[in-house]
Amino acid sequence: MLVLKRLKIVFLFVALLGSVSSFAQVQAPAPAPAENISDAELQQFAEAYMGIQMKNQEAQQAMTTTIKDHGIALDRFNEIQQASMDPNKEVDASEDELAKHKAAIADLEKLQPKFQSQMETVITDTGLSIERYQAVASSVQASKELQQKLQGIMVKMQQG
Repeated sequence: MLVLKRLKIVFLFVALLGSVSSFAQVQAPAPAPAENISDAELQQFAEAYMGIQMKNQEAQQAMTTTIKDHGIALDRFNEIQQASMDPNKEVDASEDELAKHKAAIADLEKLQPKFQSQMETVITDTGLSIERYQAVASSVQASKELQQKLQGIMVKMQQG
């Protein structure tokens, strides 16, 4: 059961990293008031956020490859995973599918620390601590003003 809970966290972590709120949910500190976030910090946050999105795509590709390498289709893996995480559902899978699913899960769990470390490095390389990144993420999520500023910064970054 602990393995399923940890795997659920892994999948949620990777799946949710595409949104600003995702990384903030890991250990969500209280949001910093919008006025306590400098333009420089917001720039650092934007850089980290975009870097995390790139690492998230790499992680998703690696996870997809790992699952397929175990001889199970991604859709089928997801069906089995969702059913196994729902106590009210019975897992409708053959012994072979369950064995492949279990082996894929084991390999995915081995990959998770690498993904976590890479994403933390992306954040700290911008000059933000993990905690500050999370606080800024919470503030951005709560403030339309910060969302607009962040969007402007990201548009400029993408335009070069």
